Amino acid sequence: MCMRALFSVALLLAASCAAAGQVELPADLSVHLSAEPDHDLVTGQPITFTLVVTNHGPEAVDNIALESSAFVDEFDLGSAVADCPGLGLIVVDGKSFYYLYMWIFTYLGPLQPQESRLCYVTLPVSSEAPDAWTFGFLLPASYVDLNPSNNSSSVTLRRGSPTARPIPALSPRMLLLLMLLIASMGAMANQRRHTGRSFRNNRPRRHL
Repeated sequence: MCMRALFSVALLLAASCAAAGQVELPADLSVHLSAEPDHDLVTGQPITFTLVVTNHGPEAVDNIALESSAFVDEFDLGSAVADCPGLGLIVVDGKSFYYLYMWIFTYLGPLQPQESRLCYVTLPVSSEAPDAWTFGFLLPASYVDLNPSNNSSSVTLRRGSPTARPIPALSPRMLLLLMLLIASMGAMANQRRHTGRSFRNNRPRRHL
């Protein structure tokens, strides 16, 4: 029921913004996203994202949401964990494999000047994730605040490179056997060449 309510609020926000065009906000909002870990990732490894939105004033804001970049199958959503009131997962294009997150950070009330709110989301790496990809959150373009330069934040995530396995060292005994094998093969090759020359020299010649 709560998730349906979030979706309804998100749809209402989107509809109101579409009807009003761009909404001017009486404040400077900043967005910051971090990820831990963000490199040497392997399939199944959980990534904890920390999202922070701060109101630098001068006035409070309400009925606003941040949205994530769209993603397909980079994350294992079946094992996702969130500590984030007002966070909803939305299908972007009507298909079940194309998503984005929407965080209604004013879900618990207006965001006051100099106040920050945090959102924690843990997403495991999917087996379909590429070697590197970017994930972020932003204030939708339908909102215009006092400083648009800090309205988005993203992180680059990278899988680990395959570890090169060292070639095992040969024991002294194996080295000796290898040398004897090489010498034996060389002697056999020389013997074949000598036998071939002797056969050609001893072959009777025909006289015309």
